[in-house]
Amino acid sequence: MMKYIVKSLSTSKTMDFLKNKSYIFAHKRLTYITMEQKKIEHITLNLIVFGTIVIIGVLARQTVLHYGWDEFSSNLILVVCSIIMGAIYLNLQMVFGQLLSPTIEKCFMRFECYRNKAVVVETPTIHSKLVESTINSKLIISEPEPEMEEIETTSDTTEEVSIPSCPELNEDVAELPKEDATPSTINNISIEESNQPTEYEVFRANAMAEKERASQEKLDKVLTYTKQNLVLYLSETDLNRLCGYITKYYLSDSLPKVEPIKVDTQLKTIDIMHFGWNIGKSFGKPRLQTATFIKRVFAHTLRDSEISTIERKMSHTESECRIKLDRKIA
Repeated sequence: MMKYIVKSLSTSKTMDFLKNKSYIFAHKRLTYITMEQKKIEHITLNLIVFGTIVIIGVLARQTVLHYGWDEFSSNLILVVCSIIMGAIYLNLQMVFGQLLSPTIEKCFMRFECYRNKAVVVETPTIHSKLVESTINSKLIISEPEPEMEEIETTSDTTEEVSIPSCPELNEDVAELPKEDATPSTINNISIEESNQPTEYEVFRANAMAEKERASQEKLDKVLTYTKQNLVLYLSETDLNRLCGYITKYYLSDSLPKVEPIKVDTQLKTIDIMHFGWNIGKSFGKPRLQTATFIKRVFAHTLRDSEISTIERKMSHTESECRIKLDRKIA
């Protein structure tokens, strides 16, 4: 009887471990996406500032040309004006970040609505840290399970295990006075309950983790297929570079920046077309997008083929080839 109880407990703990692992994986994925979005926003801001500085410099150059300055002096004015505007922008940014920003924030903190927004922004960070600490504690507690199973299985071959009771401890616990809950205790309990993930968040995290796992398996399958079929026709450096291009092509909606890769002359145009069709079909990418991708990567081999021709002939099987259409990977 004790053996079955231990097995059921270990099974439930294993399921909790898998759910917690899936939640951590999904949380890291969301953090990565947020960081990428912030990076894009930062790049966009810098491009806008750079464009503004260049426009001001060009206007200054045109102004001095209008007043009869020579070409060299006008170009020098353009460079000097751009440097001065860039220095002014950096100094203003430092002054605002170190001096004005704290002062403005203190002024806004006097308003209740702004304080509420600040609390709401800080809540997700506290929530994520609490969830990770809780999950780690559960993992540490669940480690000694194998020893329990060994102890309980050995008890089946001998006698029934008798669990010693502690009457003194029970009496002490029973005699403890019941104290009234203070307001601070109630507040702490309510904060802990509010920081617990909701059922929707758990289901969403599990679904995202499952989707990410399936996506990673698909990518690993295509990369393994690439290495097995092109290892005889590419150097190790070019093969690793090709796998990196394929990974970026799969994870991004747009075509990545690539440098052409030259394969062995044993591979013909139809071989590269078949290879492109196999990976594009596995990823679920459009034929035109895949044709454009392999045209850029294998520019030397496909130098005589247009993108429209590649798109049309990717799945043709009339001529002899070394790389055939693979329905299993597709």
